[in-house]
Amino acid sequence: MGEYTRRREDQVLPAPNSGGNVWPAQSCPAFTARGGAAEETCWYCVYADFHLGSARALDVGVCEWPDRIEKEG
Repeated sequence: MGEYTRRREDQVLPAPNSGGNVWPAQSCPAFTARGGAAEETCWYCVYADFHLGSARALDVGVCEWPDRIEKEG
């Protein structure tokens, strides 16, 4: 058996990938949870845009840190 290596898409980012692609299992130091988030992954981050409000969410999102601000409403 070889050593287990995590896919790049599953690794913790050393810094926000502002304007770049993010995968659901990734996270970074700027992670800020959406309301009620149970996990610390980009899928649940307020700065990640996975088009969650659309009919079909994206598998790969876009990091909008620091420009995106969660709106309470």
